[in-house]
Amino acid sequence: MPRHELTVVYDGECGICEALKQRAEALDARGRLRFVAYQGADLDALVPGLTPAEASRAVIAVTPGGRAWEGARAFFKAMEHLPGFWGKIGSVGAVPVVSWLAGPAYRLVAARRGQISRWLGLSQCRIVPDRRT
Repeated sequence: MPRHELTVVYDGECGICEALKQRAEALDARGRLRFVAYQGADLDALVPGLTPAEASRAVIAVTPGGRAWEGARAFFKAMEHLPGFWGKIGSVGAVPVVSWLAGPAYRLVAARRGQISRWLGLSQCRIVPDRRT
């Protein structure tokens, strides 16, 4: 059984999140990533103090040693573990200044992920639309 180098805590009820997870799993032939939907995870065991509300807002990437990132940086840290082109994109994106610059775009998509999932026809999306946006 492979030893996972990074645990990715994601929203298992989000169509975009689920589609990206499935794509990453298909590319991750070496089994470097482990995906855990926050809805069924022992969040405190993964990141002490992490609440469901916090995990619902952004993807979290956690090393076996407990180092954690969230949002755009976590997304790119996960991509870093993929082979080829995607790993190179992840390495560039994981640079703090680059992930900081990508942060607003990440937050915009994350806040509207339910609506975007529906637009893309991702049937696994169970997020209720936010009527305020």
